[in-house]
Amino acid sequence: MISFISLKNNKDAMKSKIYLPALLLTVLLSSSVFAQNTQIKRYMIVRSSPSYTLQFNIDYNQSVFELSGAYNDDYQSKVVYNGESFGADKGYGASALSKIILNERGSIRFTQSLTFNRILSYTFGTKETVADNGHANYNCFTGGLGLEYNFTPAHRFKLYIGGELNASMINGDVKVWFQNRGGTPYNEEYKITNSFRMGYGVMIGSEYVVNESFGLNIAARLINANAFLKQSKGTNADTEFQLRDKADPNLKLAGDHNKKFSFYSIMAGVSFYFGVKEKRYKLN
Repeated sequence: MISFISLKNNKDAMKSKIYLPALLLTVLLSSSVFAQNTQIKRYMIVRSSPSYTLQFNIDYNQSVFELSGAYNDDYQSKVVYNGESFGADKGYGASALSKIILNERGSIRFTQSLTFNRILSYTFGTKETVADNGHANYNCFTGGLGLEYNFTPAHRFKLYIGGELNASMINGDVKVWFQNRGGTPYNEEYKITNSFRMGYGVMIGSEYVVNESFGLNIAARLINANAFLKQSKGTNADTEFQLRDKADPNLKLAGDHNKKFSFYSIMAGVSFYFGVKEKRYKLN
């Protein structure tokens, strides 16, 4: 009886010696498989340049060349009346730009723009302390078609330059103050009726892509709105007439040289992207 019990105990001990290593091996193999299954998979996501971009911007304007005439917020009626300047200074506006890619890389884009800009002698109130109480206010509605070159089309930060040909409708009002030495000062007011002009614009700007459908942008654009179709019509008795930007020394507000209706804009706004394609590349 004792021998039988001893034999049984020996068999149990042998089974333990066999089962224990097998159990340990199973645990190790399971851990290895589990570790392989839970390995972090890394991917690189590459997005294509958007096939279509739509931008909405707020513009801040600064007149240049002959459009500028309110020096240091000091409007000069005599200069405007003699046709040496349009008499404006700063202004504001809004613009919408549409961009369509023309090549696979997305570096060349066909642009379309619609812009409204208001340019004034006094954007932030009048100068009550100045004897000359004249002013000049202009509205400029501009549509343009052009091309843009994007240096970094597939990157989050995009830098570009561009140019366009544009057409503008310009109107406004002008008030001229006369000192009238020895008498009472007086004013004359003129209405600038709708005047069609053609010109060009150049731009440099950047975009920051927030996600595949939305971004932010900032740019600077110079517009010469009346490079073509300048004219000066009417008589000195008229109080309503089209923009007088062509030289005519015998006509008030025209002057003896052609004038540029030019200004630059600092634009900032939002961008909406369409047609962005996404590719994933496995890194491990």
